[in-house]
Amino acid sequence: MIESDLLTADEAAKLLRIGRRTFDGHVARGDIAYIAVGLGEKRIRKRFDLKDIARFRERQRRVEDPPQAMPSRKRTKEASVVETIDFKALLEERRAARRAAREAAREGR
Repeated sequence: MIESDLLTADEAAKLLRIGRRTFDGHVARGDIAYIAVGLGEKRIRKRFDLKDIARFRERQRRVEDPPQAMPSRKRTKEASVVETIDFKALLEERRAARRAAREAAREGR
């Protein structure tokens, strides 16, 4: 019995209104099932069932949420707190601590 509802990749891509490369990507990822026909081992001839195409189309169906209303911004009179870091002073503290540790180690010998 010959199945006449099997589609080639070009026909299936056209039915989905997508490009052939996009279609092949979906097939490679396993998003669209195919039926292997023929006895070729190097290059499998793939045919696509209308039911599988319809199932893929349903899985791709999305509904976007309507945008939420932005909360109103209230103005405040608070000022941002800014902290200034003196990196040179921190570096000098670390160097002094290292020097002190080295000297303590020398005296402990």
